[in-house]
Amino acid sequence: MKIIDIAFSPTRTSAAIAAAVAEAMAAYCGAERVGVDVTYDSLAESNFPSGSVAVIAAPVYGGRMSPLAKERLKGLRGNGAPCVLIAVYGNRAFENALVDMAEFASGLGFMPVAAGAFVGEHSYSTESTPIAAGRPDSEDLAEARRFGMSIGQAVADGSAGAVDVGSLTDVPSPGESLEAFRKFVAEYMQSRVAGAVPVLPEVDIELCIGCGLCQNLCPVSAIGDDCRSVDASKCIRCSACVKGCPSGARRLLSPFAPVLSANFNIRKNPVTIIGTKAS
Repeated sequence: MKIIDIAFSPTRTSAAIAAAVAEAMAAYCGAERVGVDVTYDSLAESNFPSGSVAVIAAPVYGGRMSPLAKERLKGLRGNGAPCVLIAVYGNRAFENALVDMAEFASGLGFMPVAAGAFVGEHSYSTESTPIAAGRPDSEDLAEARRFGMSIGQAVADGSAGAVDVGSLTDVPSPGESLEAFRKFVAEYMQSRVAGAVPVLPEVDIELCIGCGLCQNLCPVSAIGDDCRSVDASKCIRCSACVKGCPSGARRLLSPFAPVLSANFNIRKNPVTIIGTKAS
């Protein structure tokens, strides 16, 4: 048996959770853990190894599984293999992401047997507007390992079965926070000028050292050879280039950052579920 964790993870938050879950599963089952990164390349059309378990992790985009993660994984055939689904979100809400992931994974031929929603630092988080800054932290990773151990036990003793991810509910945010966010979104959408260019990462040319690391970190090749221009039609605003810039020259100033930081600063902890076979 192999425990194969497959992560789309531009800023490595999803990858960190997936690895912790998979390592704990592998340790309990006495299996080999294999990590697969689909951040930069799609998987070739292939069949998932028989007798193995997949851990599929991706960030939440607009309450659903990242579309680019789906694109990267669409060539994989599960052939009935069990899988664990991991959605990573920025402390606001994971909404329908796990249901979306389950439908996608099932469409590839996997059988979801466990699922979890974990918090990772939001792509819009900055020093002045922190949003789940530094997460996943040690507590998150410890919970991921506990989750992995529990799944490993269920797989090893044969009790793991299909899971209803729709029964996994989000941790509610304060009503006033939700109302403030909804009001902001409504006003923002109303004020947007048709055809306006979306917010893109900016570069401080005095700080930029032209090292090219931002280009290597970008999962969609949206950054020009000058390390400054950004193709708006490609950029997914993941902030991999911002968080990985060694000179701190890049920043993404989203208008959503202040309202997210102000209204969703109460720590949300992971929520998980494991399916069991019907008796």
